[in-house]
Amino acid sequence: MAAARNYVDFVPSHDLLEDAAKQTLVVNLPGFKKEHLRVQIDSYGRLRISGERPLEDGQWSRFRKEFQVSEGCDASGIRARFEKDGVLHVTMPRLTPLEDDPKAAADAAADAEAARHAAAAAEEKRRQEEMEEEDARKRHAGEEDDYASDEGEGARQAASAGRQAYGFARDRSRSGMVRALLLAVAVALVGVAGLYARYRWMDPSAETAPADGAIVGLSDH
Repeated sequence: MAAARNYVDFVPSHDLLEDAAKQTLVVNLPGFKKEHLRVQIDSYGRLRISGERPLEDGQWSRFRKEFQVSEGCDASGIRARFEKDGVLHVTMPRLTPLEDDPKAAADAAADAEAARHAAAAAEEKRRQEEMEEEDARKRHAGEEDDYASDEGEGARQAASAGRQAYGFARDRSRSGMVRALLLAVAVALVGVAGLYARYRWMDPSAETAPADGAIVGLSDH
């Protein structure tokens, strides 16, 4: 399984140029090549430019920018050209040239200004989302560390309890062995005493003789 890429976010500078026939979005992308880039426009008139390229230290540089195309733009005629100096030109032709419609010129200027504000707002929103994602990743990593610490503490407590239980069982085993030994000795003593009493009862010669020096009474004939 391939290792996940480590990205470094890049924020390219850009400018929007206008003339009577078209608008041209200029994006400065030093270090990027044509094959690193992607230019797209969706059905809502949003122009998305993104790209990523490898860096020398094994990391990857990436960017993403979004612009709102003006209503007077011919979306089907949008073209992108990447120069060798690392500058991307996105040409957006107008449906009606400005010199033929003064009102369209004013509207185009307003649209261009709105596009600048929208691009700045979209960029700020994207950066805020990335910061929130990074904070969430850090919190998740901290929670995983706490969980691992709790598991380690639980394992240590379980091991300590096991050792205590083993010691208690061992002590009980020793105590039981002592009691069994004492019981065996008592049974043996009782058996010996019984044998001795039986022997005295069966052997008349075993009656008690007078102690040395005792007075023996004499009878007259």
